[in-house]
Amino acid sequence: MFELLLVFFTLYTLTYYYLSYRPSRKRVYELATKIPGPFDWPLIGSVHLSITAGSRQIFDYLLQFLHTTRTPIRAWIGPFLFVFFDKPEHLEVILNSQNCVSKSYVHRFFRFEKGLLNCAPDLWRVLRKRLNPSFSSTIINNFVPAFSDQADKLVQYLEPFVDRKAMDLLPKVSSYTLSAALLNLFGVNVRVNDTEYIEQFADNAEKMWLLMWDRIYKPWFYLDFAYKLSPNYKKEKKRIHQLQQLSCEIYTARESLRPKPNPEQTDVKANTSEILIERLERMTFVTKEIGEDILLHNIDTFLFASNDTTSNVIATTLLMMAMHPDVQKRVHKEVMQTITSDTITYEDLCSLQYLEMVIKESMRLVPVASVIGRVCERELKVDNWTIPAGTEISIPIFKLHRDKSIWGERSEEFDPDNFLPERCSQRHPYAYLPFGGGIRNCIGIRYAWTSMKVGLAKLVRKYKFSTDLKLKDIKFQTSLILLIHNRHMMRIERR
Repeated sequence: MFELLLVFFTLYTLTYYYLSYRPSRKRVYELATKIPGPFDWPLIGSVHLSITAGSRQIFDYLLQFLHTTRTPIRAWIGPFLFVFFDKPEHLEVILNSQNCVSKSYVHRFFRFEKGLLNCAPDLWRVLRKRLNPSFSSTIINNFVPAFSDQADKLVQYLEPFVDRKAMDLLPKVSSYTLSAALLNLFGVNVRVNDTEYIEQFADNAEKMWLLMWDRIYKPWFYLDFAYKLSPNYKKEKKRIHQLQQLSCEIYTARESLRPKPNPEQTDVKANTSEILIERLERMTFVTKEIGEDILLHNIDTFLFASNDTTSNVIATTLLMMAMHPDVQKRVHKEVMQTITSDTITYEDLCSLQYLEMVIKESMRLVPVASVIGRVCERELKVDNWTIPAGTEISIPIFKLHRDKSIWGERSEEFDPDNFLPERCSQRHPYAYLPFGGGIRNCIGIRYAWTSMKVGLAKLVRKYKFSTDLKLKDIKFQTSLILLIHNRHMMRIERR
């Protein structure tokens, strides 16, 4: 009986596909055939490439494939047309087009679809306009003391691990980035000193992103009803619940601090010194521009954006310096000459030019996002190609950052001199996209730079880092952010 039903379903699907669905998208198929790509099977497209592969194998395959193929290149994943672009001049057009503001369809798998990171364009425009002032240079400058205090606590937290065997430093760094975010962005001190909880929070978040990513290259799980039958769905729900517990604690802790609506005050203007949570609360409880569900989604979003991303960059930069002792020595010298006391100022951070070059080079080789996606909502002309409406545009940042035509024959090596001013001036501005680019770039660039510089400066002043890992031995694992599969394994020595 089951076999008969399967045959009937297959025949029905094929009939519908060829007689109704495909003809309705004639224009899409006409334009898609003009873009080169691999062989596509009916219905499933290029899915056959991922049936027996895991996330690491898919990542390795895509890199090998893209490195040996000229772009743009298309691939069908079920009914979705994906087109890959990696030429800077093409990326400038795409990322600055009002037709490409929507995030990729698969971003919905990462939930929090009403947060700034994943929300639809109309909501994004409102949120971005209202929240931009909370990331101004003036407000970020005010965050430096809290960053400095939390970095000092991280230094003390690492004391028991001095002169011991190599350990994964990433979870320890999360205790700094998450604590600083709770104080600076959310104005609360819940869990700030609970390092065990924060490490568990970071570990849970990483496993959750991996579960969600697993769904992307298995299009048979794109349908929600099918995914809900899988074991991953139950695991994901449990991890989301654990993540949202902290958001609920923040929400509760802010109750007595929230602004109260005043019916007699008709012209409600934002205070220029409002931090992120204060602006979100005013939009929710005073001007009523957003609902409480959007407020909570944005708490979830900024917990991730301020912690997982910056902690990974800090840990990766330390790992790169551990692999290159000469670079670490030069960074230490610059830090000691610039920061002459335990107090760090915003002006000090601006003077740490070589450290900034080292961080940039770390983000070049290990970008936070290995790929970013946009949906082309209307037909878009990019050079000699017309991209059909509804196309998923994928930008492989990892490949872009290692392209030999841009970075030279030593593009796979670690070289902070890639970011000397004279070299930067010779490159296309869209050849390097660690924070995305164009209309929908990262809102927290200043925040991230301040967090990373303060944390690294404090750590390098106190400790020396070493590792047995070599750059060529690093294995990557894709997630919402790019992860180092063999971890950030380092030893710590006191200076």
